Amino acid sequence: MTVPQLTEELVRMHGSANAAARACEMPEGTFHRLRSGERKDPRLRTLRHLARGFGKPLSWVAARLEGGNGSN
Repeated sequence: MTVPQLTEELVRMHGSANAAARACEMPEGTFHRLRSGERKDPRLRTLRHLARGFGKPLSWVAARLEGGNGSN
């Protein structure tokens, strides 16, 4: 799975890109750049914000990005 795919899941989960960005506690512009693929290699801190949006630990996001299903 890619970062843009993760952000798309967050958008579906939260109903809009703005709501997803708020859930992740990150600026909307940053979320948009991640979603569009403009930011290809996000920092660890950014991945923590994505995990917060899912309500999951960072390890769950890492597993998804490494190809695991992260079903926990």
